[in-house]
Amino acid sequence: MCPYCGDDNYVKNGKVNQKQTYLCKTCRKRFVKNREKNAYGKLIREKALNLYKEGLSLRKISKLTNIPHTTINYWVRKYKLQ
Repeated sequence: MCPYCGDDNYVKNGKVNQKQTYLCKTCRKRFVKNREKNAYGKLIREKALNLYKEGLSLRKISKLTNIPHTTINYWVRKYKLQ
């Protein structure tokens, strides 16, 4: 089922990073089935955000958690911690 329009009218449309992609014939959007939503678990994200709240810099948190500082910055903005 297409995650955009909900229709079952789709076809295979190549691969990206060894994952099969599909093209919806109804809305013409491309998608991957069973795509993982979060690359990092909730506990890791909470740990990084708590370190930020404690005053550590993004780059220091990045070194401690092995998460890119850009990802941590995205989380800070998303959860409005500034």
